[in-house]
Amino acid sequence: MRCLRFRTDPATLVEALASEPILRLYLASQEAELPSLADRGLSAHLRRLNGLAAQAMVVGITTLAKRDAAHADALLSDVLAVATWHGWELPLQALGEDDVDVEGLPRGLLGADPGREGASVWVVDHATVALARNREAGEADWHEHHPRGAGGCSH
Repeated sequence: MRCLRFRTDPATLVEALASEPILRLYLASQEAELPSLADRGLSAHLRRLNGLAAQAMVVGITTLAKRDAAHADALLSDVLAVATWHGWELPLQALGEDDVDVEGLPRGLLGADPGREGASVWVVDHATVALARNREAGEADWHEHHPRGAGGCSH
């Protein structure tokens, strides 16, 4: 699958993605994007993630993951996709885009994301994560600058 690859410590990355400053940026970004979306399914998905982000800010990602690992993992995947799209500071080193063999790898930073909507993330090894973006960010000139790859990288 065509993915962006990053060198990182997955545990440190989860902590950064679930930090209050990043979650605040995420919520603001999503609130700005939602009015421009015509796809009801995507809008509903993002509203669910917004609710999870608000919960994570109150109870923390660890508690949220204990309650519902799958939804916590889906949130982390989308926050990663949005944060890297906007260039927010995270403990990541970009390794570029490449074909990544994700067959058999658990999906998500926690290995618990069963969803098929939104971004897909895999921990490839102890220091590498792969990200496939599966939704459009809504920028008018997106297609000119980010043609879809075989993996559907289209955030």
